[in-house]
Amino acid sequence: MLDEVTLRTLSGNELIIGNRLIAHKVKKEWSKVKKEINYTDMPYTKACFLSADRSERESLKLKDKLVGYGMSDLLCYRADKGSDLVKIQSKSWDPLVDWLQNQLDITLLISHSLAPIEQSRDLEKGLSKLLLPIEPLALTAMNELVTLSNSLIIGLALLKGKILPEKAWKIMRIEEEWQRSIWGTLAEQKAEDKIKWSLFMHACGILKLVKRQ
Repeated sequence: MLDEVTLRTLSGNELIIGNRLIAHKVKKEWSKVKKEINYTDMPYTKACFLSADRSERESLKLKDKLVGYGMSDLLCYRADKGSDLVKIQSKSWDPLVDWLQNQLDITLLISHSLAPIEQSRDLEKGLSKLLLPIEPLALTAMNELVTLSNSLIIGLALLKGKILPEKAWKIMRIEEEWQRSIWGTLAEQKAEDKIKWSLFMHACGILKLVKRQ
């Protein structure tokens, strides 16, 4: 309720939150609003709005989109063999790749070039099965995480509690940080990092609260 009136989403739907922990986060965000409403500063409200307004058909399309990320996952594309970068990638990424392979009983193809990999049909089916039971709010958070990381494997690992958010943030940025160690970091990159970090951590927070309910 907002001023004794049921809060509505941007599409006009009544906002009913089934997760008490998330509801408290939304309440806290609205309690901080003074004059103008800025949903950029209200990540929990924004996520709840998106989840409430998404139709079942749209949810299926979103899951298909996430499967598409998994079929060309960041963790399957590595630097040239023998390079310093590929050694760093392998050390951090191989455990998650191995974890997913064990989960789905499949083998993922790894590329050391920019040429697209044609992963197996079994991978597509397996990823779809993993995403099928995800509820709307968790799906919204997953979409944010996968889009930011370019990796469904990282998103699934976070969802299943296989990896902590801080570590996930580091391993998804391995190549970028390696490049910056050579060429340096611009001020605008630091500003962009701050925004992405905030989005990433709030999405991780939603997944954590959804699992606790």
